[in-house]
Amino acid sequence: MRAYLSVLAIATTLPSTILAEPIALKAPEIETLLTGQTISGDWSGTSYRQLFNANGQTIYAPENGQVEYGRWRVNHQTDQYESYWERSGWSPYGVAQDGDTFFWVQSNGTLQVFGVEEGDDLTK
Repeated sequence: MRAYLSVLAIATTLPSTILAEPIALKAPEIETLLTGQTISGDWSGTSYRQLFNANGQTIYAPENGQVEYGRWRVNHQTDQYESYWERSGWSPYGVAQDGDTFFWVQSNGTLQVFGVEEGDDLTK
């Protein structure tokens, strides 16, 4: 009984963010989150910034790499963000949130963390 109470006491004192699961965003939430905004993150060990224009253009700027121009849209049937790059065509990703933290959800379930910054500034 003491062991159970100790575990219960520890679990109830942990921050809720540790115990929370990311929540999948719906299509309108994804559009609101990304449209006209810049995000930053780390993808496969490379830091990047990416801008999402309201006209569907996206600009991907990897740190110390070549800037790429693509397209983006949100699929309202699947609640997924989709990006188009010349080298790979259209690719779908889920978007999830846990508090102030956002995630790309890859088809294999891998989460890639990103942050959202107000406005369209790729230079930071």
